[in-house]
Amino acid sequence: MTTHATAGVIPQTSAAAQTATLSRITAIDALRGVALTLMALTHAAFFIGVGMQAESYGGQPVSLQSPPYWLSGLLTTLASPIFFCLAGVSLALLEQSRVRKGASSWSVSRFILARAGVIMALDLTICAWLWMGKMPYIHVLTAMGLAMIVLAGLRLLPTRVILAAAIVTLLAYQGILEVLRPQLEAGAPQSMAQALFLTYSYETLLPVGFPLLGWGPVMWLGFVLGRNLSHPLLRQPRTWVGIGAGLLALWLALRLIGGYGDLGAYRAGDPWPYFLVMSKAPPSLSYLAFKLGIAALIFAVLIAFPKGIETGLLRVLTLIGQTSLFFYVMHIVVYHLLAQAFFAINAPALPGIIYGYAIWLAGMVPLVWLCSRYRVERKKRPESVLRYL
Repeated sequence: MTTHATAGVIPQTSAAAQTATLSRITAIDALRGVALTLMALTHAAFFIGVGMQAESYGGQPVSLQSPPYWLSGLLTTLASPIFFCLAGVSLALLEQSRVRKGASSWSVSRFILARAGVIMALDLTICAWLWMGKMPYIHVLTAMGLAMIVLAGLRLLPTRVILAAAIVTLLAYQGILEVLRPQLEAGAPQSMAQALFLTYSYETLLPVGFPLLGWGPVMWLGFVLGRNLSHPLLRQPRTWVGIGAGLLALWLALRLIGGYGDLGAYRAGDPWPYFLVMSKAPPSLSYLAFKLGIAALIFAVLIAFPKGIETGLLRVLTLIGQTSLFFYVMHIVVYHLLAQAFFAINAPALPGIIYGYAIWLAGMVPLVWLCSRYRVERKKRPESVLRYL
């Protein structure tokens, strides 16, 4: 028997599907908010000279501080993998939205290219100046912009081809790192091209923090995920628990065998906390598996308890995630100014981590207010330049 919905009334199944879709998108925003909030913590501490290192760079030895510092670092290093992955998810959702509205394939790619140009311009000017005091500096947003430029072309291919390209690039990249391991561990000088595409270096003409081929595949995998996010299995928290467990199992296997492309491989005899210290620059497969595995578990919780991020206290995370690029740029401005004020006063001698957390909390208050105001203005002007932010 065929039934017909009354005009103007959404059928129950359609309403349920729309609610589930909105809950997933809200959970994505909240997860991005988690990443950005943690990133703000490590950057707030950095601006006043407090390190929370729990990752290795360029294969160089790591000296962990006391547990409060490196445990904080374990949390804050969740930020970059989540940020890159969810950037890909968001671009896939944007693609779907614009196609539903009748946009051509070229107009979608053109929007992605324009957005890439905007975020790279912000990174090479405002962010670079306030971060290092000189211009330019190839950091998170520039690497993301370059990955988006590649994705503007990749998205024209079938989803399975994009998935294969991302996986092959990721695995091949780790193999290249194994070849480069001796020179990186020896601290040999690098060319600009090598740093930009493969490794990282603060000694090149333009300092490079995030290599394209190390982080680009994370965004491209996120894009594939975004295209498939409506699949019923991906609506279930238990699916994400399984994904998280699988990624953590991969991480454990890689750590036990010494890592594949991991310049921060664990060595027998190292203190046990070093088992959790992996190479972020260049990013190792074990590092990405560990961080994204934890992210998947967090996402499962966010899906399972949507009210907390929709109407509860944690809705601030959703707000930050919905204004991610604005938050990113403004957090550098705010913490730069707070650091200048901090150095201008004669603060009592306390452990640095106390001041790191204090500056972070002090900055989050204006940042949340600014993001709230920005979101209102963007909704008022959906077709203005603000749509690129």
